Amino acid sequence: MDLNNQFSPGLLSFTDQGDFDYGAFLQGDEISFGESAHGMTSGGGFSDDSHSGQATPPSPDTRSTSNASTGTEIARRQPAAKQRLERRGHTKSRRGCYNCKRRRIKCQETRPACGHCVKTGLKCEYPALPQIIHQASKPPHHQIPLFSLQDMRFFQHFLTQCYPHHPLKQEEIWTHEVPCIAHNYDFLMHSILGFAASQLIREDPSVIPSAMGHRIKAIKAIKKRLAETSKTSISYEEANAMVATCFALTFQSVSLEDGLAEYMTFIRGIMIVGMQMMFRGIKPMFGNLEEGQQDAILEPLMSNLPLIQTSWADAAMEAVTNLKPLCLEQVEIEYHQALVEIVQNLYVDSWQAYKSYSRQYAWWMLLPHHQFQELINPNNQVMLLLHAHWVSINEIMTFITQQEQRAQDNPPRVRETQADIDPGFQRWLKHINGHVDYEHQIYNQWPAWVEEQLDRDMSFFGKSKF
Repeated sequence: MDLNNQFSPGLLSFTDQGDFDYGAFLQGDEISFGESAHGMTSGGGFSDDSHSGQATPPSPDTRSTSNASTGTEIARRQPAAKQRLERRGHTKSRRGCYNCKRRRIKCQETRPACGHCVKTGLKCEYPALPQIIHQASKPPHHQIPLFSLQDMRFFQHFLTQCYPHHPLKQEEIWTHEVPCIAHNYDFLMHSILGFAASQLIREDPSVIPSAMGHRIKAIKAIKKRLAETSKTSISYEEANAMVATCFALTFQSVSLEDGLAEYMTFIRGIMIVGMQMMFRGIKPMFGNLEEGQQDAILEPLMSNLPLIQTSWADAAMEAVTNLKPLCLEQVEIEYHQALVEIVQNLYVDSWQAYKSYSRQYAWWMLLPHHQFQELINPNNQVMLLLHAHWVSINEIMTFITQQEQRAQDNPPRVRETQADIDPGFQRWLKHINGHVDYEHQIYNQWPAWVEEQLDRDMSFFGKSKF
């Protein structure tokens, strides 16, 4: 996946850099799908051919769209009017669960699980006290927290086991340069610890509160600092600390069931900080940020890859094509066209399919703010369908996208005690499929089939353990 691109001032949707709100991309009220409609998960109409390790995608008969003429009459958004609902005032919940804190909604604080988590099917975890104590002798964004032995475990795990594989071939930066500056910036340190803790959850669920606690602190700290940078100077070190923080928060989002919206949001954060570094003449610490540099690394690994199974591409193309009548808004039309392009290339060339897939990230980055807000709108059922199909396409081409990790010069070593294959984007697929309402489930049968195959065998589409 191409998380980076080269930007010029002409690409920007704003002109006055001094007045730009650097914290706008972290508007916490709008970065979660957790409060969307909780319709039933679609599960009917699929062939249960499990013999010989094969499974058949839903056929045209089993996922008939003969109702396409009435499809556009289905209630496609909630509500139809685009006016924003005003938030009701409430007293702050100081001891709320991590999911409610992350969504910035009031937690009922009921035990063992609050109402919001029960409603959305998320695991409810509450913070443990006491919290981190800060030294008060330095400016706010340079406060140095006191960390625990558990945090040292997370830090060691990050250095040896789970540093991000993006930007490509930057392992030395992640394991040497970034740790050397992390102690100066609490947002970076918390993002590293939170990401590492999330990678340990499958083998040690007791670290969930720590993973979410560090994430919340990192988001709060970087949001505050980003909002300040339009009026203050920023050093080489701090700018690169912000970029590294956004990368770490992006990768941690993969561990969250409802993390797709935050994943998209922090990818935009990488772009925003990167643009400001370019305008101020600050050199990035990371290399291989330009698309051409990444292509040069990946093309030798991907240019001769085989095609995916034709039946998978056929099922994907039919499912995506059936969404076209529902896509009426410009952002939906563009999203749909991008999905069609990816699948078309899956028939022809795996490398070209990957490049089409990577362009999706650049599209997210450059969307105008109002269109991006619609992209992550949890009440837009059409957008949920598009997301479900995008994640499903990612899953069926996993053996292609995993070449990114094989490009590493010094990949993290896989421990014998490490849990089996990480679900990755499958977490998002389960969550999104569970929030597609009853009227739209007829359009979501292929993503439900993909989820079913992954539940049976995580390696069904070629995913491997790293």
